[in-house]
Amino acid sequence: MRILSLLVLGLIVCSSPVAAGVVKLQELKILQLETTPRQVVSTSDGRRLYVLTEDSQIMIYSLGGELQGKLAVDPAIDSITPLGPQHLLLQKNAKKQAVVAMLEISQQIDISGSPYLGDEAAPISIAVYDDFECPYCAKTVPLLKQMVAKYPGQVKLVFKNFPLNSHRNARNAALTALAADRQGKFWDMHDLLYENYNRLNPKKIDALATQAGLDLEQLKQDRVDPQLNALINRDINEGTAIGVRGTPTIFVNGRLLQERSLAGFSRLVEDELARLEQKAEPQ
Repeated sequence: MRILSLLVLGLIVCSSPVAAGVVKLQELKILQLETTPRQVVSTSDGRRLYVLTEDSQIMIYSLGGELQGKLAVDPAIDSITPLGPQHLLLQKNAKKQAVVAMLEISQQIDISGSPYLGDEAAPISIAVYDDFECPYCAKTVPLLKQMVAKYPGQVKLVFKNFPLNSHRNARNAALTALAADRQGKFWDMHDLLYENYNRLNPKKIDALATQAGLDLEQLKQDRVDPQLNALINRDINEGTAIGVRGTPTIFVNGRLLQERSLAGFSRLVEDELARLEQKAEPQ
């Protein structure tokens, strides 16, 4: 009888409902859309949102909710699926088609106040997000300068600071280079820093500043100027917003460079020159 009672009690305990956890929903960002959404999807890293609308547009948003661009698409598209950062799978049920497409976004990049090499009025800006302790950035320097030399008057190189947290001397190097810019020696300092990217420390950076012929007293004052830190922070925030995750990340008139070679660079520059020429032609 006692065993039976224990079995009954065990069944009662096992069949009792388990207390559910408390779930809360917190709205972090509301995207106010221009038209009714048919589908909303995100890239695998969650950093970009795509909205397929009822009036056949794809609207692209950053994770922070900033509209990065939009384009009209085939009304036959029923759904979209991100395939990496720049590719989409487009499903067209009525046509029995699945289309892989590449999506290219031309980013708006603020180059005001940034050091540049080449003609200031050049129609094409190569904006490079760099870190002075990055070996890949150092390796890319000759290629970047080669592009400026190949297209005189048409291309200018714009330096954007993106010091990585993992590189302890990168921010100090960035401040030193910007301070050098005030003495008209940014590119001298730039080149010396990259020639010594794997040997940087405070003492070495100061020695390179001496080698570049900088006024060290003026350098010391400029490096603590909040404006220079603000310029670096602007570049970091802007780069993060447009998808910069590592260095070097390069944009040609806002278009992300995929192939970091002379041929890849040249194709993108030539395409931009042709586009600008066509745009300038009278209609």
